[in-house]
Formats: sequence, C-alpha cells, structure tokens
Amino acid sequence: MTLFVVSSLEGWPDVMYQALDIVGVDKGPYPENDTAQGAFFILFILVGSFFFLNFIIGTLFLEYAKAKEAEEKGKDKNMQTWLEI
Repeated sequence: MTLFVVSSLEGWPDVMYQALDIVGVDKGPYPENDTAQGAFFILFILVGSFFFLNFIIGTLFLEYAKAKEAEEKGKDKNMQTWLEI
C-alpha cells in the first residue's frame, strides 16, 4: 500500500516522513532517524513514475494502433463491396 501511495504521488511526503522516523520494532519514533530511506523514496518516484508512465503510454499507443488497423480493414471491406456494386 505504501508503494502505491508513493507511485500515485498523493500524500507521499507524509509517508516518507513517517518512514524516516522509524527506529525499530517495539521502539518509538525518532525524528529523521534514517535519512537513507528518503533517498529510496525519491529514487522510487523517479524510476517508478517514469517507468509506469512510459508503460501506460506504450499500452495506449499499441491499443490505438490496433483500433486504427481494425478501422482501416473495415473501410477496405466497405470499399470492396462498393466497388463490386
């Protein structure tokens, strides 16, 4: 769930600040205990967001190409019928 929130870019700073304060199991939070986790969040946003964005755009492009090809085939059949008439 955390990675979904971070990849959606909605409220990710709050999640990052909570992760920075993590100390360990059964221990209270300590402000900015592990700043390396901040780098993880920034890296995940850069890599994850660009990867998912390119993946979605690529999928949309392929679906558009399939729809265009199907439409052109439909036009060819209609034109062939018209020529036969």
